[in-house]
Amino acid sequence: MTYPVNLVDISGIAIAAACVRLIVPEARGEIRKMWRLAVPPLLAVAVAIIILAGAVSSFEHDAVWVATGMVGCVAGLLRGRSMAVTTDQVWGLVRLPPSLDGIATTVGVFLCATIDGLSGLFPTGTLPRHAHFAAAAALFAGYLGGRAWRIASRAIHSQHADLQHR
Repeated sequence: MTYPVNLVDISGIAIAAACVRLIVPEARGEIRKMWRLAVPPLLAVAVAIIILAGAVSSFEHDAVWVATGMVGCVAGLLRGRSMAVTTDQVWGLVRLPPSLDGIATTVGVFLCATIDGLSGLFPTGTLPRHAHFAAAAALFAGYLGGRAWRIASRAIHSQHADLQHR
């Protein structure tokens, strides 16, 4: 017996929801540990892989998935380059200015996971194929990864500033 929504779909949605939840402090401009910059991109990549694994994929789907991920990574590197970073080198803390690009991107990952996960409830042909959602999720995950990489590399080499430790 096949079910329209399975445990993999629900886990993808749950991981995407955790990704949104973990980027909220960054969107508010709160002080965070530097290692926490890597968690939302890693979760977004996991969601993109889950969606791609659920798609009937061919080499073309995989190539599009990788290409959109790389395009997103380049865009994220450019965005991370333009963001101001305040770093406490002693405690390993960073503060970014409040911005909405991270939360908008993680919401995009969440929407991709949700629509893809619930697509079994709709008649066939109503929504685009799973590979399209996987490519969109890869674009968003690449953006988050490139942005976090560039912010972390700039934070490591920036001047020390005293930030209150929480």
